[in-house]
Amino acid sequence: MRSTDLLEDQALAARLRHETRTERMEQRVTRTVKVTVAFAAAMSGMATSEFVSRAAFEAALERLRSTRSARLAADDALRFCEALDRRREPNTAIRQLMAEHDEHVAES
Repeated sequence: MRSTDLLEDQALAARLRHETRTERMEQRVTRTVKVTVAFAAAMSGMATSEFVSRAAFEAALERLRSTRSARLAADDALRFCEALDRRREPNTAIRQLMAEHDEHVAES
């Protein structure tokens, strides 16, 4: 599985539809965590392993989704847009990078 597939909901969903459960995950927890999770699973009508798998998977998806975008406060968003709109001449580092790009493209 490519890591880029993990960032694409459709690719991940398609993969999940065709997979069977062959992998194991184990972790050590405190007694309090174990009892609490087992109780929550029972209240949800699920086996503990299913409950833990779903909760971990949902948390993983949320974490991956959160890396796709940035949230800015209104004043930060305004400053960001103003910076994008501001016309500036390329500095030395940008000129060097553009020259390297041109050389690389010319070689291809």
